[in-house]
Amino acid sequence: MNIINFSGGRTSAYMTKRLIDEGGEYLVTFQNTGKEMPQTLDFINECDKRWGLNIVWLEYRFGNNFEVVTYETASRNGRPFDEVIAHKKQFLPNQRLRYCTTFMKIDTLRRYLKSIGVTDYTSFNGIRYDEPRRWNKIKDAEFDVELPLVKWKTTKADVLNWWKQQPFDLQVNEPYGNCDGCFLKGKGKLAIIAKEKPELFDWWIKHETETGSTFKKEITYQQIKDKAQSQIGLWDNDPSFECFCNTD
Repeated sequence: MNIINFSGGRTSAYMTKRLIDEGGEYLVTFQNTGKEMPQTLDFINECDKRWGLNIVWLEYRFGNNFEVVTYETASRNGRPFDEVIAHKKQFLPNQRLRYCTTFMKIDTLRRYLKSIGVTDYTSFNGIRYDEPRRWNKIKDAEFDVELPLVKWKTTKADVLNWWKQQPFDLQVNEPYGNCDGCFLKGKGKLAIIAKEKPELFDWWIKHETETGSTFKKEITYQQIKDKAQSQIGLWDNDPSFECFCNTD
């Protein structure tokens, strides 16, 4: 079976539309973490309705389970992420051990497919031609992966130009893509979020406080939030890292 992994961003949406238009049978899925921006969920729903995608919305549940949800019932308060952390006995994911992606995205999809009798499938992922670091890494995936955007030599500029011609668009831009406070974002991007929308840091600070551990090795989210109020530009050169959840 051919599975399109819809991340909720412009790139994966572009890939999805092009694949569907070119023909073939695909099952389109979105694995919600509960920490995406509300506008991302709105965008996924609009793509679904406009293009007739019949997207299957999935969420991780405690104990390595899953639940099929909808746009209306999808978590917007971090429930899937909360339950992953609870399952891992309060051990927080970080740059070296990104179990959040494995549990909430990859394994949740695999368990859903198994529940409908599918064990042999090919995953179509929206990694672009101008992201060689990402598509070289994914060659070692444990499942069959197709990267049509690499085959088509599609770049970020191509995707953005295409969206300029569409009647709707994702209402989220950097640094708010993916999970709102994702620890793979550089401290500079996180500081912008902490300055502009400090309430988004509450969830991340709560988990660090409750577990006594951190998402980033070198700094807590409370420290980022505090410094961001008076020291904008402090971490402008701190790099961000790619994730399976990428929503460019």
